[in-house]
Formats: sequence, C-alpha cells, structure tokens
Amino acid sequence: MQLVKRGVQQIFLVIGVLFFLLIGFTSCKKKSVLEDVEKVMQEETNSTKKLDDIQKLGEENSKDLHIGQSISPLTGLWIDEKVAQRRPVAVMINNHKKAWPHHGLSQAEVIYETLVEGEMTRLMALFQNFDVEKIGPIRSARHYYLDFAFDHDAIYVHYGQSVYAHRAFQDLKVDHLNGLSWLDEIMCWRDRERWQTKGQEHSAFTNTEKIMTAWDQMGYRYERKEDFPLLFQFFEEDTSIEGKEAMKISLPFSYYLISEFEYDENKKTYKRFQSGEPHIDGNTGEQLNFKNIIIQFVDIWMIAEDPNFCRDMNLLSKGEGLYITNGKMMPIKWSKSKHKIPTNFFDFQGNPLQINKGNTWISIYPKNQKYEIQ
Repeated sequence: MQLVKRGVQQIFLVIGVLFFLLIGFTSCKKKSVLEDVEKVMQEETNSTKKLDDIQKLGEENSKDLHIGQSISPLTGLWIDEKVAQRRPVAVMINNHKKAWPHHGLSQAEVIYETLVEGEMTRLMALFQNFDVEKIGPIRSARHYYLDFAFDHDAIYVHYGQSVYAHRAFQDLKVDHLNGLSWLDEIMCWRDRERWQTKGQEHSAFTNTEKIMTAWDQMGYRYERKEDFPLLFQFFEEDTSIEGKEAMKISLPFSYYLISEFEYDENKKTYKRFQSGEPHIDGNTGEQLNFKNIIIQFVDIWMIAEDPNFCRDMNLLSKGEGLYITNGKMMPIKWSKSKHKIPTNFFDFQGNPLQINKGNTWISIYPKNQKYEIQ
C-alpha cells in the first residue's frame, strides 16, 4: 500500500516538474516573442526617424541651394536676392519692321505690346534679372505705357517722347531715363550699320551697364517699395488650367502687324511670330518663347485732331481678357483704379489670377476687335 502511495506521489511530482518546465518554456518563448516584437518596433521607429532626418536634411539642403536668393516678382523663379529687391527697368522697343531683328528680348521677363500711331505697335520690355550686351532698338515714350511701368514700380527707359508723354512725366513725377537728353552718350549708342541700312530712327541701342550708369546719374530710388503690391501671383507647381484649347493665337492689331503665337508641346511654351515671321532675338539668333500670355481687352482710340494720329486708351477702368498657358485659355477680368497701383487680374469667380512661373507676354488689345484662337 505504501509502495502504491509512493508511486502516485512520484507520478504527481513528475507531472508537476513537467508543468513548471512547460510554463517556463512558454514564458521564455513569450519573452522571446516580445523581445522580437520590441526589436522590430524599435527598428521601425529608427527607420521612421531616419526617414524624417533625411527629409529634414533634404529640406535644409533645398533651402541651402537658395541661400542669397529670393523669388522674382516678375517670373516666380529664384534669382539673386539683391536683384529681386531692385526695381525693374521698362524699356521702350521700336517695332517697325525695319527695326527687326530686336536685340535682348529673350532676357526680358515681361513684354507688353499695344498700338501706337501709324497702325504700328510698340513693345515695352521689363528687365530685372538681366545682363544684356545689346537692347533695342529703343524708341520714344507714349503716355499710356507709363501705366504698365507703374504696375511694376519700374524705371521707364526711352529715347524721346510724344507731347502727351512729356506732360505725363511731369504731372505724374515719373522716374525715367531719356536717351534723347544729356544722358544720350551715357545710356545709348548708335548702330552705324543700322543707321545706314535702316535709318537713324531704328539705330539707338542700350545695354545693362549703360542703363545702370544712367540710373546712378539720375539718383532714382534703387529698391522696390516694400509695401508695393505684386502684379502676379504664381502657382507653386506647373499647372494646366481648365478651359478651351489655345494652340495658335492670332491678334491682328492692324493691316501692318499681326501678333502670333504657336504652342510648343515639348517645351510647354509659346513660340512668338510677327506677321508670319519668327520673332528672333538678334543677340542669340533664337526665337522668343513665352510661358504665359495675357490678353487685356481695352478701349483704344485715336486722339481727335492730333496731327500725328496719336492714340489713347482707358486703362483706369475695368474689363475682360484671357489668360493662356500650357495649350489652354481661360477668361479673366481686370481692373485698375489709379496710375501708381498695379492692375488687378481675376478669374471669372473673382479670385486673384494665378499664373505659371516663367516669362509673360501681355497684349493690350482693342476691345471688340476680331482675333483668332485655335
């Protein structure tokens, strides 16, 4: 009987030992699994931290790439910080056919075009981030172009002026550089070959160095006004707007000149033509291209009884227009209340117009005149 009892005790003892061993094994196993889980979580945490560090480093490096730079108010692109703070210059460009090819326009960030007398157009090229050896041919001022210069707080550069522009310079206290003055040899020179082959009126040129020298001589304010509103607002990324196709644009200002653009799908810019001919920069031999086109419809008329058939236009007003980019166009609205504040551009919902980063062509086109966009 005692032997049986002892045997049972031994059996229970063995079972107990096995039970505790099993618990210990399970516990060790569980501990091992927990350690593995903790290890994986720690690795994930480290990986996330490394990714955050990499992203942070990338952002810092991105900022480092633009140390000493600021966004250009004319193009939305990064340029030298001091240049971005400097006022742009607005240069009047002769657009008579004898004035072709133009020089230096490929470095202009913004170009305006509208009608002058004689059924011709004249251009106003805005330069800010530029180093150009030859710009022109430059020509005389017209009073309504001052509003385009005012839109950018720009120094107005010209060679002579109409009687209306002369009066406006005085009345509006315009900062301007006139080559047909004591500044002539400081800021301009004559291209003798052009003078002989195309005429004296198509031969006046300037460049970056001469403009800056004349600016220093006149002592005009150098930096943009800090509180001056910017004309353009830019998309962060290249954007395709919603609207009708705009692959070809034809703006027949007159029988004498048709302003034309064709969309280049590879470059995502518009090639510029004038009356069927590629618009070439004589400095580079290359055709002008533009990322953005703005067409502003405006009332334009000839001044009554003016002997030279000079024109005027209503820019202190409001109206409609078109914004064109990336092969599409959309209707816009514009308004301007005073000379020395910028024109406001809006979409048809009343939101401030945003445009793509890059250079811009602005056509001030006669309201109700025919045009063609395909």
